[in-house]
Amino acid sequence: MNKKTISLLLALVMLLSLLSACSGSQASATTANATTAAPAAAATTAETATDFAGQELSILVSQGWMDNFYDGIIARFEDQYSVTVDLQTVPADQYDDLLQSKLTTGTATDIFWIQSNPFAIKSVLVDPAAYCMDFTGAAWQAIIPEERQSACMADGKLYGMMLWTNSPEYVMLYNKTLFDEMGLAQVPGTYAELLAACDTLAAEGITPWFVPGADGWQHQLAFFQIGGVYEQAQKGLYDGLNNNTATFADNAKMQEVLGQMKELSDKGYFGDDWIGTDSTNMANLFGDRSIAMAMANPGYINQIKEETGSTDEFGLFLIPLGDNQNYPTNPAGPIMLANKNSQNPELVKAFFDFCVTDESLQELLDAHTGWTNLAVNEEVAKINQHWLDAEKALIENVPSERRQAPVLQTGTKFTNDYWMDFGADMVAYFTGQIEANDVLKNMDANRAESATLQEDPAWK
Repeated sequence: MNKKTISLLLALVMLLSLLSACSGSQASATTANATTAAPAAAATTAETATDFAGQELSILVSQGWMDNFYDGIIARFEDQYSVTVDLQTVPADQYDDLLQSKLTTGTATDIFWIQSNPFAIKSVLVDPAAYCMDFTGAAWQAIIPEERQSACMADGKLYGMMLWTNSPEYVMLYNKTLFDEMGLAQVPGTYAELLAACDTLAAEGITPWFVPGADGWQHQLAFFQIGGVYEQAQKGLYDGLNNNTATFADNAKMQEVLGQMKELSDKGYFGDDWIGTDSTNMANLFGDRSIAMAMANPGYINQIKEETGSTDEFGLFLIPLGDNQNYPTNPAGPIMLANKNSQNPELVKAFFDFCVTDESLQELLDAHTGWTNLAVNEEVAKINQHWLDAEKALIENVPSERRQAPVLQTGTKFTNDYWMDFGADMVAYFTGQIEANDVLKNMDANRAESATLQEDPAWK
């Protein structure tokens, strides 16, 4: 073979190699562009997934905050990243103590939850910077509505993610069809009207207002959700409670409300052995008309119909204890926090990102039969909300001046920290072991202890 032939062959080989390289570069550029075009929170590469393969993500949560609503999200996350999620769900009455124990002993899970409000991160964790991953500047912050971000932050830093509903939480849900049949055409707007309705329903063998006391956290709602009526009765109460110039003890309206609840309990209007009964069967009790009312979120109407096939019509009204007609304004809710000392920090971040993709948000809402909507910035998150006519009607009928005061547990410092303690004291009062004012005094003592621990200057 002469030199000219060899030169031609070499040139041909080089040309083919060049064409192959250009083709590969073009394919890589196309792949890169496709990845860039995807939302940042959802973008995942095979290389990233391989990096996490075999890892375990542990989550500690109180009952009712994740339950099976995150099952689909978790399953997809495990599959996409080839990891395992260890979800540890703890009964509500045990959760706070267990979380504090794990935090102080350095055995906290990768992710943990708290019930939050604008004061809660510091009051529950005291020093959040010591325990929590700082997410300040995370892309997903824009998905959380501005009015709820305060419950996710402390000292100007973003620590938590709140994915919760924006419905009028825990108002009175009632069987409208049953009310009409009983001649109760108008929903109660005062305590006297509520008591009269309960008399009528009880006379027919129907539990008027079902309260599941064994859950440990539900019966307190009736007292705390009507915070606006306490502020209405004593102007400046919230500021006073937050600055240690007012107390729960000796508050006449609070004692009135506790007394009304005890009267309803004594009459059996909360149900037989309500203190020992949980909410497991509540939908069925509504479905077979054993009960007429209960505190619930609007979406529970869907759950009743889906689980029981009931054709009755259900409605909503404000809790009228103390003659309350104030809307339960509440920017708070459970939030997800990340352990600063997690051994898998990048996997933790990936889970937070994964939870706020449009697919995950829609999946969470659709799986949560108790919700009709998700509180997200709809300019950023594109999901299909499911508002009910009943809740829209309730919202529209409450004037703006009755929406100003948040619920008591959100609007006052250190209060929500003792939710379970207050509930136990309520039961002690209802059963004749202590007086109504003792329940309130105990809350003052507990709040003072927490304030002192956090060195709140108002308690010095």
